[in-house]
Amino acid sequence: MSEPGPPPPPAAGEPPGLPWERRAEHGAVAGFVDTLRRLVLEPAAAFRDAKRRGELVSPLAYAVLLAWLGVLAERTWSLLIGSSLVDLMPPEMRDAAALGFALSGIGIAIALVVVPVVVLLGLFVYGAILHLFLMLYGATRNSAAGFEGTLRALAWSSTAQLGQLVPFAGGLVATVWSVVLQTMALATFHRTTQGRALAAVLTPLLLCCVCFAVFFASIVALVVGGLASAAGGP
Repeated sequence: MSEPGPPPPPAAGEPPGLPWERRAEHGAVAGFVDTLRRLVLEPAAAFRDAKRRGELVSPLAYAVLLAWLGVLAERTWSLLIGSSLVDLMPPEMRDAAALGFALSGIGIAIALVVVPVVVLLGLFVYGAILHLFLMLYGATRNSAAGFEGTLRALAWSSTAQLGQLVPFAGGLVATVWSVVLQTMALATFHRTTQGRALAAVLTPLLLCCVCFAVFFASIVALVVGGLASAAGGP
C-alpha cells in the first residue's frame, strides 16, 4: 500500500491558512505557538494567510486556548503575589490565607470549565453586533466571507488579550491592541477599507460608553435629588 502524499496545495487565490489551521502538518503545539508569534509580530501578513471560509473550529479553539492561558497566567500571578504577602501576615491570619488559596484553586478549575462557554457566547453575540455595523457602513459590500469572516476576525484578534499581562495598564493595552487587530482583520477578510472597519469596531464601544455615562449620570441625579429632598424636609 502506497503512503499518502502531501496535502494538495491551496487553490489559486485561496489563502494557505495559518499554522494552527494546518496543525496536522505542523503539530498542535508548534502550530499554536507559530500562529501566536505571527499574529503578534506580523499581524497583517498573518491575516492575509488566514482562511476566509471552511473549517471554523480552528479560530474558535484558538480564542478559547488564549482565554485559558489568560486565566492561568492571572491566577498564577495572584498566587505568587499572595504567597509572598502571607509571610508578612501575623501567624493568626495565615490559616485564613491558606484557606483562601485553596478556594482559589477551586476557582481556577471552575473558570477553566466556564471560560469556553463565555468566550464562544461572547464571540457570537458581539460578532453579530459588529457584523450589523459592518453592513451599515458598507464594509461587507465586496465580502465573500460573510458573518463567518467576522467571527474569524474576532477569534484571531483575541491575541490582544495578551496585553492583560502588562502590569497596571493591561486593560488599556488589551483594548487598544484589540481595536487595531480587529480593524486590520476585518478590512482583510471583508475586502474593505480600514476606515470602514474601524468605524464598525468603534461604534459599539462608543455606544457602550454613552450608555454607561447616561446610567452613571442618572444614578448621580437620583442621589443628589434624594439628598436635596432630605435636606429640605421638616
